[in-house]
Amino acid sequence: MFTIGLLTAVFLIVLSLLSGMVLTLLIQWYFFNRYLMKLPMVTKTDEPTAELFEIPKSLLDGCFKPEPAKALNSVLQFLFQECRNSNRVRRWFRARLSLELEELLTRTTTGKLFEAIALRELNLGTQFPNIDCIEIKHLNVNPTSGLIDDLELCLLLEYSGGFQLTIDANMRLNKTARVSVKVNELKGQGCLKFTRHPYTHWSFSFYSDPQLQLTVESQFQGRALTQINSIIASQIRKALKRKHTLPNYKLRYKPFFNKSEEGGVDDSPVVMLSGGLDVAVLQVSRVSETTGPVYCSLAVDSMAWVEMVHSETGSYLTVDVSVLKQGNSLGVHFKQEFVADKYQVCFVVESVAPYVVAEVRPGDILVAIDGKKVTSLTQISKCTKQAGDRVPLRLERRLKILPGPPSDDKLLEISGLRHRRGSGDKTDSDSSNSTSLSDSPAKKTVQETPEHKVIHRLSFGAEVEQQLQVLTTREQPYSQVITFNETLKFNILPEHRFLNLSVWSKGEKNTLLGHISLPLALLCVSSMGHHIDTHFLLPPLPHLINSSNHPLSSHNGFEPCLCYGDVLLSTCFTASQIPVIAPIPTTSLAPPSPLCSVHDFERTHFVKATQCGFCFKKIWLKDAFQCRGCAMTCHKKCVSKCLAVSSCSRHTSQPEIVTTTVEDTDSKPEQTSLGEGGMLFSLDSEEGDEVSVALKQLLSRPQDEELMDQAKATGRQLFADLAPEARKQRIDAVMAKLKSAMDEESETHMRLSREEQASTSSEARARAAFLLGKSEEKLHALTVLMLHCCAGLQDSHDTLTISLPN
Repeated sequence: MFTIGLLTAVFLIVLSLLSGMVLTLLIQWYFFNRYLMKLPMVTKTDEPTAELFEIPKSLLDGCFKPEPAKALNSVLQFLFQECRNSNRVRRWFRARLSLELEELLTRTTTGKLFEAIALRELNLGTQFPNIDCIEIKHLNVNPTSGLIDDLELCLLLEYSGGFQLTIDANMRLNKTARVSVKVNELKGQGCLKFTRHPYTHWSFSFYSDPQLQLTVESQFQGRALTQINSIIASQIRKALKRKHTLPNYKLRYKPFFNKSEEGGVDDSPVVMLSGGLDVAVLQVSRVSETTGPVYCSLAVDSMAWVEMVHSETGSYLTVDVSVLKQGNSLGVHFKQEFVADKYQVCFVVESVAPYVVAEVRPGDILVAIDGKKVTSLTQISKCTKQAGDRVPLRLERRLKILPGPPSDDKLLEISGLRHRRGSGDKTDSDSSNSTSLSDSPAKKTVQETPEHKVIHRLSFGAEVEQQLQVLTTREQPYSQVITFNETLKFNILPEHRFLNLSVWSKGEKNTLLGHISLPLALLCVSSMGHHIDTHFLLPPLPHLINSSNHPLSSHNGFEPCLCYGDVLLSTCFTASQIPVIAPIPTTSLAPPSPLCSVHDFERTHFVKATQCGFCFKKIWLKDAFQCRGCAMTCHKKCVSKCLAVSSCSRHTSQPEIVTTTVEDTDSKPEQTSLGEGGMLFSLDSEEGDEVSVALKQLLSRPQDEELMDQAKATGRQLFADLAPEARKQRIDAVMAKLKSAMDEESETHMRLSREEQASTSSEARARAAFLLGKSEEKLHALTVLMLHCCAGLQDSHDTLTISLPN
């Protein structure tokens, strides 16, 4: 009894203790919640904003007085002592001096005496130039934006560090010379200028001829030539005056600013993205001056384009492409014909060779070539020959507007463009605006939000329907810095590749001020959180880049393509699945090629070095193979691969479209073979599990780099024995299975990646890493199969199009 009573007492004590602890925690939690509920509610603060730049007031007080620069000099001398012997600094000096020597060799009369000039020795000296005195000569602050538009500093420079270089020169008639130059003293008043016009850059030059003392030593065939030392010193002083004394100077960027390399969209990687993209248009600055308000239009699409133009008879996309020449041939043939939509004679793409990898399609209208507007077929041929290896083309491509879903007849107005939904009939109000429609951005609307408009159901020449999203910002009055602070939301699909942005001035006719196409592969992958970056706009017309009317065009370093303003964007991408990087073209991007046959190569000896149309490398020995049909040149080692991958496009004045029957299989490769490797994709399995069978075979060759090319080449024979419509349905069914498998494997990949990061033991981490690698191999194999199916789907679409009556 005593033991039972003791246990009962202990139990009651423990129960009381636990009850007290729980009761205490509940009371504390209650009062803590009451405290939290009394706190004021706050709004969401993660939206990006563009706050105006402000200059501290203390900086402007007495800023135009001369002052010593001992602190700045100490910093510069410290940096110089630590960096002067580094390879990076010496490489930079050697590169700059090599450019100067190359200019001396190629652009001056003196250079004609030499065959080659090389930098032999370089000594950066014992000290950095010293700034004796510094003052602000000019400071211009924009009253609207608060930005410093121009800053000019006056520096009194003095140098006696002994910079020295030695040059070896090979003269004509097999003679050699050597020149050594040492800078003993340099003293003068320099102008250091920073400016935002027409784009941000800096420059340095002397106000007047500086004091320059040089020691020059020269040798000719090992013998001293003291007579020409003074001539060389005089030439150096003249060069200093010609390049670095006002009003002459060079526009500079590094190390403070980097020139933009945007605009080259052909080399962007293909990334299958899926998710939401928030694009905040923060600011637009330095666009051409205009009287009307300014707004931006943004669109996500499978291709890069400049603008969309709409009229009552047709809609056109303006695109810029770059075509790689094959010798003197462009691989694109044009014809001159009357275009009813434009009511004028245009130059239309008649046919495109298969080896042309640029986005050019038959039916495209050529607007400009190499920045010059086209006026004749003779001019096209002339401009092609005069252009470099890559020929830039501006094309217009007709769009087919498909009927939208049923809706009412409410009139919608976007950017001055008026249309009735779902109706092709014109009204009086439509006709009254027809003169201004030709220069307006196309906005065919079937659904809208209160602030932004979306375009759906557009077809790009082919019978493939896709969704095009176009959103516009509100209009803002023009100024040097235009603040929008407006967020636009896009739904990114796997076929989308570019964000196309255009800046417009609204008026009786909307005027394009600038544009830029940004690859989504780079924009979305880097957008972790809100990623803010400045993008330079390209000119509305390509020939404007070649214009030399700008006052700064005579200065070295001037970049005319940067003179058309910039836009500040903040992007935030939320992926719905892991992006898959693969060279998978969308079906709407592949140009139709109805004129295809086997290449007829013959051995040819060329007069000059040419380029292989398959691997794009130079044929140095001038001995190669050339196709009799399309004139494509090819290395001997590339002939077999070229025959397996590409086909010949025989250009005739009146092309004939030839279709083959099911029994005509002699000219086609066997469906079960795949190049030299002998792989079967086995997607024609009758067991209903064709994806698993093909995947098993592909995983046996995980490191085969030729699978992508083989998949694309043999995809044209996928289910080729079926009727066109049945073939298309069969391929669609397989692609649906592939997409389901890719989604499932993507989830597995994400799970394994989280497990690897969360693993604490080395064994668990190694296991997760091993499984992660296997998952990546499987995703790669599924991507290869998807490419195989895409090629088959495109071929079935081309066959179906050819079979349709005109």
